[in-house]
Amino acid sequence: MNSEEERIERRGAWNLIARARLSGAIVLAAVLGLGGPLPAAAQSADYAGPAVVRPADSYVASDELEDQVPKWQTTGREERVLYVHFMDPPEDRPDFWEESVRALDYWNEVSGLPLVFRSTRDERSAEVRFRWIRRFDARQAGTTDWETDGEGWLTSAVVTLAMEHEDGTPMGADFLRMVALHELGHVIGLPHSDSPADVMHPGNRSLYLSDRDIRSARQLYERLQTEKVSAP
Repeated sequence: MNSEEERIERRGAWNLIARARLSGAIVLAAVLGLGGPLPAAAQSADYAGPAVVRPADSYVASDELEDQVPKWQTTGREERVLYVHFMDPPEDRPDFWEESVRALDYWNEVSGLPLVFRSTRDERSAEVRFRWIRRFDARQAGTTDWETDGEGWLTSAVVTLAMEHEDGTPMGADFLRMVALHELGHVIGLPHSDSPADVMHPGNRSLYLSDRDIRSARQLYERLQTEKVSAP
């Protein structure tokens, strides 16, 4: 990493910011700190703790880390459909809905991943919900909140996307897609990457999944999910 990259301020990190037991469930949250327009240069961060791993072919390369991140229960023999409901998309910005659907499609194109997203108008049947707010108080553009059962499996997720940057300027369509791609990675269970080339980097500037994003998602689900996992 060159000196210019090293001077760039950290824009966010994947943090488990809430941990509360509700009726035997565990609620967690992941944050993408992209509250304002980011420079084109790659972002750097002070990476520490179990949520971020070192550069490698995959950023979920260790068994220990795989046991710490949340996952959807799958059998490995067929795809699990995750139904997605869009809660009141902004009427004046139809492109927000369109770019979010495009982000779903990008993840659906990943072969070898036993999960597929499908849109539904029935909120009651949805496991994943998208919602929009005007803006966050902090410098961030999106969050993902998970809920797990008492055995550690993911049962639902809510993605919250900002319509405006912290200074009140509207989000652009491409920027919205970048944030949606990143948050959907958290929906799947991926932690933050330490490489600026990955969508799952906390300072994501990519509109497309990297090879490393894809390898990491596959590795997270490559085992047959027939046994209990520890709670994340």
